[in-house]
Amino acid sequence: MSNSKKTDKSSKTYQDMQSPSRVSEMVAEYQTPFQKAAMARHGISTAFVTDLMKSLEINKAETARLIDISPKTLDRHLQGGRLFKGLQSDRILELADLYNQGIEVFGNKQKFLKWLTSNSPALGNTTPREWLDTQQGIEAVSHELGRIKHGIFA
Repeated sequence: MSNSKKTDKSSKTYQDMQSPSRVSEMVAEYQTPFQKAAMARHGISTAFVTDLMKSLEINKAETARLIDISPKTLDRHLQGGRLFKGLQSDRILELADLYNQGIEVFGNKQKFLKWLTSNSPALGNTTPREWLDTQQGIEAVSHELGRIKHGIFA
């Protein structure tokens, strides 16, 4: 057995982190912005993106829109097992963070997903999901989740 695969969480290899069984497990792997940046630079696996799609209940077309990639390129990545790198990997990790934040705020996946597709007065009576295709939009939705968590409603 190779020494490169250690069992303690702090020394997991990128290979270990690239095949999580749940989105929240992968997000738990980075505690600092530097660890998150290193993970994004290395690349995000298709298995993680597929898991994120299932978690957020979004199809390929919506995923392509959210991570700013063409549907054909997304298909090539998914079919060929290519890592997502660069801005796409950053966006994927931001969406995963937002998903986990939403689960924490609402207590379960279904309540969070319902909120994502409901009009929000704080977001100009648009749905939070409509804002997830830009970094600023993700931050606005995250900020709104923070307000809900602390009982501050628009």
